[in-house]
Amino acid sequence: MPAKRVKQKAGETSSASTGSTSALSQRPEFNTVCWQPRTQPVLFFGVLSAYTVAVFMVYWFSSDWTMTAISVCSFLLVSWRLWMPVKFHIGPTGIIQSVLGQQRQLGWGYVQQIQTQRGGVRIHYQTAEPQFGLSRTIVISVPFSHQDALVSTIEYYLIEK
Repeated sequence: MPAKRVKQKAGETSSASTGSTSALSQRPEFNTVCWQPRTQPVLFFGVLSAYTVAVFMVYWFSSDWTMTAISVCSFLLVSWRLWMPVKFHIGPTGIIQSVLGQQRQLGWGYVQQIQTQRGGVRIHYQTAEPQFGLSRTIVISVPFSHQDALVSTIEYYLIEK
């Protein structure tokens, strides 16, 4: 009989499924959604205000709607993580990041180091192909009450590898 998967809220760790004895079902998992308007509303509205002022200034000095539209698009593209919810699933296979239905998986073998910071965890990882240093980190923002569960889940798999 296949094991039933129990859906969990952010910060909860899984325990053995009902009637299941497999080792995989006893491993901790962590799910969260990082979305700046919900997790850091002051920062979100501060950035939104700064962008609004900058766009207004572009229009004021240039009086050109095309230049204003280009600046709005540039700001939105540069700061896409502020506007899009990013889902994270931390489990036995690694860290799965989902944005707009696209998933990216980072296996535990690539994780080099984690750093806890106020409001979440920064994960440094190594990839097979050369990349810029900024793209080799993942930041998972969680409420303070869920930070211990996130760190303990990640450390569980890092110790195991």
